[in-house]
Amino acid sequence: MKKLLIINILLLVAIAGKSQYIPQFSQLIQTLEFINPGYNASKVDPSAVLLYRNQWTGFVGAPKSYAANVNIPVNKWHAGFGANVLAETRGLINQTDAALNACVDVKLSTLSFMTFGLSAGIETKRIDMERAVYLGAPFAADEYNANHFYTAVGINLFAQNLHIGGAFHLTPLKGTYYKSNESFSLYFNSSYLFTINDDWAVKPALVYRHFAGYNDLDIGAFVLYKDFVWIGLANRINSAMIFFADFKVTDFLRVGYSYDLSVGKTSNIQYGTHEIGLEFTLPHKKTAQFQR
Repeated sequence: MKKLLIINILLLVAIAGKSQYIPQFSQLIQTLEFINPGYNASKVDPSAVLLYRNQWTGFVGAPKSYAANVNIPVNKWHAGFGANVLAETRGLINQTDAALNACVDVKLSTLSFMTFGLSAGIETKRIDMERAVYLGAPFAADEYNANHFYTAVGINLFAQNLHIGGAFHLTPLKGTYYKSNESFSLYFNSSYLFTINDDWAVKPALVYRHFAGYNDLDIGAFVLYKDFVWIGLANRINSAMIFFADFKVTDFLRVGYSYDLSVGKTSNIQYGTHEIGLEFTLPHKKTAQFQR
């Protein structure tokens, strides 16, 4: 019964936030293709990225999230096409997002280019009322189940070792219980790669998110060794410290892992959050971005 009551509390929290919702992943600071539809235009090889996040491990009803991104570049057109799928269970809520993406790159100079992207898809939310514990009169899931169309646009500037990007996500939400700021999300990202020598490099990076009146800011730094391993640490302001590791297994596969340690207002939640990422790349004849 205790577990069911916890689930019921999580359900009430989830219902209170009926706004546009994009599952949170710590590795977004390294895998921007999930939030910025223009980011994939920086790639010249077909690729796929998979993420799995188990938040607050051992806590009943805590979010579990899955995400997949596939991108196929058409280099002669300076374009790319792909898809995103995100799925999450949290409390009694099941959410699935599926979208198609398109992106292009525009050369500015021999050392810089911009990318633009567009994404459009469907967001589906369902509540499993069979597992609910009612503290009062029961209510129908149909009141909260929903299907929404959503779209996103993204823009990026790449200049040598600098990357600056932004994205806007919009979901037309209907109903009197939605506020005017709940239909959209804003993202901003930035990073710079400092080359120390032929073997070592350091990359500070940040990702900012504005969502339904709330703000998230991840600030971190990563150390790269020979394009073989990334090690990093990030701070989600007033929320979590995030530890990263990413390894190049083969020319086709990279494996990433991150661990979130709650701090600030959530420091009393003594449950770790684990995240695993896989990146598959199908390399072909080597083509530099500026030579496409």
